[in-house]
Amino acid sequence: MPVPVRWLHAQGISSALVHHHVRAGWLQALPGQAYLRPGPPLTWPATLYAAQQVGIPVHVGHLSALALQGLSHYQPVGGQDPLHLYLPERPPTWLSHLPLQVTWHHEQVIQETAAREFLTPGTLREPGRHVPVMGKVGVMPAPRLPWPVFIATPERAALELAAGLTRGESWDTAYETFTGLTMLRPALVRELLLACARVVTRRIFLHLAQASDHAWLSHVDLTGVNLGKGDRQVVPQGVLDPVWRITVPRREAEHDF
Repeated sequence: MPVPVRWLHAQGISSALVHHHVRAGWLQALPGQAYLRPGPPLTWPATLYAAQQVGIPVHVGHLSALALQGLSHYQPVGGQDPLHLYLPERPPTWLSHLPLQVTWHHEQVIQETAAREFLTPGTLREPGRHVPVMGKVGVMPAPRLPWPVFIATPERAALELAAGLTRGESWDTAYETFTGLTMLRPALVRELLLACARVVTRRIFLHLAQASDHAWLSHVDLTGVNLGKGDRQVVPQGVLDPVWRITVPRREAEHDF
């Protein structure tokens, strides 16, 4: 897997020794001061795993994370759909050269400072509390991948999907995807809603959950969740959801209300 030069230096490997390894064919230089042992073609799981191991808090999210958990027909690998990656800053050059189409998200969907201090994955801070990974709530190792890459849980991925609707992403895709999210965990949904960066994202998420008639929604404690005041226009010329006070597509609204 690729490693940045600063990681090699931290391991006591000097620049001169790195250059010697490159000349000898033991290391291959990548764009942006990173290196790779020659071998099989570079894969995106190996690349992301390497990034996460050196402290870059990137995770797979949105529809890509749902697809990797069998919760979406989205095809980020081997298909026409891009891989959705979340990183609060611009990726280093070597990471931006992934061997597939990527959509980078730098916006803050979840206020990570609300995730509390980092704790060891697999432990609980207190009953019902989910442990931050890389300082993020709602992130877990991906199932069924050759590398334990961190991806969004279904709950966080659903919020990321809701956030995308304010940027013109497909409402049809969101409604269809939410229909299959029958097993979201109310405690984690609540925690993510509390840490969500925008009121409108919370309202869209709750609208999609209610439109899908999911039983878990009735078990989500909304006490203390800031839903703001007044109506919010999300869809121009849309119709107002009378419960969550956002405008939504007219066709869907006529079906749901």
